[in-house]
Amino acid sequence: MGFDKALALAKDPVAVAKHSFWPLMAYKVETYKIKEDTTTGILSTHEKSRGIAYAAHSDSYILSYYCHKLAEIYEKVVESKGIGDAALAFRPLGKSNIDFAKEAFEEIRRQGNCTAIALDITKFFDRLDHSLLKRRWKELIGLSELPKDHFAVFKVLTKYSKVDRNEVFAALGISVHNPRNGRRRVCDPSEFRSKVRESNLIITNNESFGIPQGTAISALLSNIYMLEFDVAAKAFAKSVGGKYMRYCDDMLFIVPTSASISVKGFAEAEIKSLKLEVNPDKTDTCDFNKVAGTDYLETKRPLQYLGFLFDGQRILIRSAAFAKFSNRMKRGVNLAKLTMRSRNTDRTSGGLVERDIYLKKIYSRYSHLGGRNFLRYGYRAAKAMESPAIRRQLRPLWGRLKHLIES
Repeated sequence: MGFDKALALAKDPVAVAKHSFWPLMAYKVETYKIKEDTTTGILSTHEKSRGIAYAAHSDSYILSYYCHKLAEIYEKVVESKGIGDAALAFRPLGKSNIDFAKEAFEEIRRQGNCTAIALDITKFFDRLDHSLLKRRWKELIGLSELPKDHFAVFKVLTKYSKVDRNEVFAALGISVHNPRNGRRRVCDPSEFRSKVRESNLIITNNESFGIPQGTAISALLSNIYMLEFDVAAKAFAKSVGGKYMRYCDDMLFIVPTSASISVKGFAEAEIKSLKLEVNPDKTDTCDFNKVAGTDYLETKRPLQYLGFLFDGQRILIRSAAFAKFSNRMKRGVNLAKLTMRSRNTDRTSGGLVERDIYLKKIYSRYSHLGGRNFLRYGYRAAKAMESPAIRRQLRPLWGRLKHLIES
């Protein structure tokens, strides 16, 4: 389906209401997360699996269009309720996690003697309650019932059907490593019926909670779901002289220490009323106190927020991020060496001279010479946060890369 035709479909409420949506294509992103114990500094590796689902071509146009429509209303509501500095993620603010972390640390410095309470919601997207989401959706558009087209989109995100990408590829004889291979689509309707549906590969969400993560509209719906909580949380934090910020499922309260217990109790109770749960393993409470006669703060444990650490004086990138990057850099260089050895075997057998490994891609990915990589991100953060400590963290990486190349 071409762009013009797809856009015409998305803009036609009657057509959307009658549209037969394809099952979502689902797959899992398996990552190894390196976690640092802030008390001992010991790093440990944990396997993390996150489910991602994406819509078929025509369906994605519809979801994107309704995301655009709802986002326009949501932004107006956010402005009218004065929570633009509280709900941070998935919005056109022109800022990144670096900016949000900087604002949080500056607020701690401004308050001086205070407590930072970081809370995380357990399995956020997987636990969003459908009835509450529907209520928030209706409230946002100002109607007592969802119009038929909106309800059709709502059903796609709640009573969704999905198929495992690898299982579908296997059923259709598609290579996982080269799925396109000249194809314009995964399958046509007849192939879908005979090879996918008949093989019972379709899984339907029969629960009363959970939306897929990865569609064009999923992130916005999570913000809509949390809208009233954001309003209440900002008001509560302000009432005790503090500040509230939320980045997706990561919430941060910065309040006078005397109010920390009441704020934590408020947040946990409000989250429970949303039929969600606070993850106790990721709850972090950090007390900051002014050092007498100085502008510095001290804390027994640094605050971890959006990938950064703040100990009252220095802003650092978490050690776990460096460990993860170093492992990735080592694997990348070793793979480049193996590839070049294989090619040199072919070259020498053909009477050609051996060549050294290609450094352009290595430097692009793992050094400050690249345009978009971990080091460029780190230097950008160091500049934005005026943090010499981050620059010192980054300095040894060039030497490690040269050692890996030369060893």
